[in-house]
Amino acid sequence: MVNLEDQVKLLIELQCLDTQILKIERDLESIPGDIKRMDEVFEEKKADLKRLEDGVKAIQLKRKEKEMDLASKEAAIKKFQSQLYQVKTNKEYTALEGEIGRAKADNSLIEEEILKIFDQIDAESQKIFKEKDFLKTEESKLGLEKKKLGDEVNRIKGEVEGLKARRIDLAQRIDKAVLVKYDRILNGKDGLAVVPVSGGSCQGCFRIMPSQVIHEINMKKDLVFCENCARILYIEE
Repeated sequence: MVNLEDQVKLLIELQCLDTQILKIERDLESIPGDIKRMDEVFEEKKADLKRLEDGVKAIQLKRKEKEMDLASKEAAIKKFQSQLYQVKTNKEYTALEGEIGRAKADNSLIEEEILKIFDQIDAESQKIFKEKDFLKTEESKLGLEKKKLGDEVNRIKGEVEGLKARRIDLAQRIDKAVLVKYDRILNGKDGLAVVPVSGGSCQGCFRIMPSQVIHEINMKKDLVFCENCARILYIEE
């Protein structure tokens, strides 16, 4: 005949094991997500670097455009200067000198803009250099973190295997009919099948238990289930 009191003690012990196993397995399941988030953060930093590099390319393109404008203005000045010797009237001569003066003034502005662009390129290039150095360090850190998490996964798997082996041994000592009921509740109640009654309430759903239920638990003649959450109840000694 099954000694119910001993069976309940075994169920409590089994619940402790299952709670440990469930917690550890959930921790294990979270690790790939942690690694993914770390990778996403690193990829975003790489994207920031790419944006900086693209920004410098855009500035360099602007510089080339300005240099082309400058070359065009220089060519225009040379053309106007060559025409000075061909004009026949003072009016035409004065007009050409005006065009030359305006072109030279435009050139001065363009040259200033080009110098500013060079300064901007230098400043952005320094940022890129520092960002590349930073990313190199971050990549090294990421590799170490991944290795650490990989080692943690192996440790956790080993721990789970040990707990599951203990669970098998313990489950063999529990009456099959009792174990079937326990496993059914465990699977349906998020890994919590056996709970104590404390302060007169079920510690699974915190519903106050009728005095008759408390009495039935103390009688230790049969398993007693919470009328609300259907978990197996016991009273802590």
